Amino acid sequence: MHRSGIYRLQALDKLNGQRMLLLVIVLLSGIHAAMAQSKSTIVNDAVKTARGLLDSSNPYDQILGAGTLSDIGDKDALAFLEGHATGSDIVFQRSAIDTLIGIQHPNGIDLIYRLASQSSSFTRFLTQSLATNPRDDMGEFLLGVLRASKPDVQRYAIQALAHMEVSAAAVDVIKDVVNSPDSEPTTKAYGYYYLAQRGHGAEVEGPLLDLIATGDLTQREVVAVALAHLSSPLALEGLEKLERSRDARVALAALSSHAALGDANAVNELENVIVTGTSLNAEVGASAIRRLPPKVAHELSVGLFERGLRPDPGGRLLEAWRAIEHDASDIYAWGLEHRSEDVRLQTLWLIGERQEHHMLAKLGEYLTDESPAIRGMAAWAIVHIAPEEYAPGTKV
Repeated sequence: MHRSGIYRLQALDKLNGQRMLLLVIVLLSGIHAAMAQSKSTIVNDAVKTARGLLDSSNPYDQILGAGTLSDIGDKDALAFLEGHATGSDIVFQRSAIDTLIGIQHPNGIDLIYRLASQSSSFTRFLTQSLATNPRDDMGEFLLGVLRASKPDVQRYAIQALAHMEVSAAAVDVIKDVVNSPDSEPTTKAYGYYYLAQRGHGAEVEGPLLDLIATGDLTQREVVAVALAHLSSPLALEGLEKLERSRDARVALAALSSHAALGDANAVNELENVIVTGTSLNAEVGASAIRRLPPKVAHELSVGLFERGLRPDPGGRLLEAWRAIEHDASDIYAWGLEHRSEDVRLQTLWLIGERQEHHMLAKLGEYLTDESPAIRGMAAWAIVHIAPEEYAPGTKV
């Protein structure tokens, strides 16, 4: 072929390649736009569902709906939560406070601080809620509570801080608490636990081991949990002694610590307790799963599903998975397919808490569920995961 012909073919190939590239870009842009539109539609449907809950006769549905709407900046919804959080009904007050802890409204933290400064009972309920649902940006608040609060509130604050990323100053504050002559022994036990967890086990090993013989039930239970963070022969000996305790709570806490340390026999025994133990022991054992190494926690959870995990300990297991850094796909599959509405509800909450963006479409399927609670929790999870997909001014 003549050289000019070769050049023309090369030019044509280049042009075709550019057209193909442009076509691919257009197609990808269309797919991206469609996906964005789909996400936006799901979030808008969730917002519509949440607004519908405000018309419910059930206060719990209303509080859930208000919490969802607060995540998109709805000031009226936030005011609604404030009303219940400061109301006279303790049950609804607790529910509203639990909801306030999880919202992403830009004014949410300011509201929590203001209400806490105005009411000691609000502070107590808030700290108790944070002990089970910690929030990292409440660390400074909890350190302030530690410095000047009643013993039970101090203990809740330490439990919350143990599961949060906080400043190094927390160690000094807690050392001040445990060294204070005014601190109660149980508060000190919780402080020892925190310090052991944060790498200061050598400093508190002596006081912890002393409590095995001198402490009350609660103190020895805290010691059993704390000893999972120590590895000396004396600490392991103390843990074995606590596992032989006649008190089920102490023995179960020690068993869980052995499992957390990688003892395969302890893991198997913990599984048996969760499957066949009393309701209380099964629930406590399931909650302890969050203390295990992530891979072990996953293997144990799957084993429990295969053995017919009961709904109540199943709910505690789902709560534990909030803090376990491992793929939770098997957990979601079990929970969403469960016949118990409470388990399905807890699973939807877990998906939202773990911010599983890839599950938005799956969550959208539950917006038409016959149960208002399921619809509401699905709506909350969707908006909690992707509030930015809601466009202000969109009619819902």
